[in-house]
Amino acid sequence: MAYDLRDNAILHAHHGQQLMDLRRYREAVEEYKNAIFLNPGTSMTASLYNDLGVAYLRAGQPELAIASFQHACRLQPGYAVFYQNLINVYRATDKLVLAKQDLLGIVHENPDDAEAWFMLGLIAKAQGRIPEATTYFKNYLRLEPNSELSKVARSSAGQ
Repeated sequence: MAYDLRDNAILHAHHGQQLMDLRRYREAVEEYKNAIFLNPGTSMTASLYNDLGVAYLRAGQPELAIASFQHACRLQPGYAVFYQNLINVYRATDKLVLAKQDLLGIVHENPDDAEAWFMLGLIAKAQGRIPEATTYFKNYLRLEPNSELSKVARSSAGQ
């Protein structure tokens, strides 16, 4: 009988979700890591990293959650939920200001970094700085007017 690793990865992912529902977060982390190991290069991998980030956060490991959400964003840059989860962790760990400073440095060096503008928009929105968020989202839209994230940026920028 042939062994299908994708099915095995899916089973680990489902088991991870069951463990999350039971609030057994550390065990869920291991299941998500196993799923990623068995299925590292597919479209499902970004979602697994996102789920891993949620599990790490709930297990009290915010730094690992940040790394997982960042990885999910890199793998699937058009999925706004991954960025929002990253911003939520920054907010929960009081790192919004530091993240914003880092991103401002990035756009200072490379004003064409669309992802940085999008993240700045999310951070400013999370801080309640709507006019500032609108400016950042407009910069993003100037660079990526037809991307998947442009829908989020447009609605957030009031366009």
